[in-house]
Amino acid sequence: MTNSLQSDDNAVVTSFARGLDVIRAFGEGASRLTLSEVARRSEISRASARRLLHTLTAMGYANSNGKHFWLTPKILDLGFSYLSSMEIWSFAQGHMEELVQKVQESCSIAVLQDYDIYYVMRVPTRKLLKSTLNVGSRLPAHVVSLGRIQLADLPPEELDYYLDTQEIIRYTQFTITAKEELKRVILNDGAKGWSIVDRELEEGMCGISVPIRNRNYKAIAAINLTMPPSKAAEPGVLEYLLEELQKTASRINRDLRTTEPLGTN
Repeated sequence: MTNSLQSDDNAVVTSFARGLDVIRAFGEGASRLTLSEVARRSEISRASARRLLHTLTAMGYANSNGKHFWLTPKILDLGFSYLSSMEIWSFAQGHMEELVQKVQESCSIAVLQDYDIYYVMRVPTRKLLKSTLNVGSRLPAHVVSLGRIQLADLPPEELDYYLDTQEIIRYTQFTITAKEELKRVILNDGAKGWSIVDRELEEGMCGISVPIRNRNYKAIAAINLTMPPSKAAEPGVLEYLLEELQKTASRINRDLRTTEPLGTN
């Protein structure tokens, strides 16, 4: 248990603290753990680790194959209230407005929650481009660039769990519905550091996205530009928009790392 907690403090719920320690046991290079490994990394008994892991599994926050345990994408719900709060993204609005003014395309930030992405910031262009997206809008993560670039940051087991349990719907003739192909595209997006989704959700929309990362280089959100497919197909346009988007993401990353608490994972 965290050293700063005193077990004799009546205000401290020890079992809750131990549950958080179990969740924190999973991390970089430790996405799949045995019961003994969880107990050792959490500094609790095997019996306590077993009860807490079974509780997390029953609630959908963890999964197991009988030998190993791993966290599911639902664990992201625990940080969703923080990530979706307007306050922490307020510093991003100025950067987004500058980008929109420069490139004349709409810009959004979204976070990943369970199977969806959730829009937390949006700066539309003044051009008459039909869109029903607003702050608070939710979309399936796999069918938009804002979602794919964040799915690419998940541990392999979590991505497989997502693809195994998600219903893949064909929205347009361009929607990727084969799960193996979708996985390949997501992994390729992660390798190159950006994602483009062209006409898969709406035939009149193309989006490019890059991740927003905390000081531990974990993707906690993504930022994108949306445009008509015809513009994205013009020579040099996509490269230009991607470069400007990456510059804006870097500025937001810099500001985020100076404002987030030191303990942020």
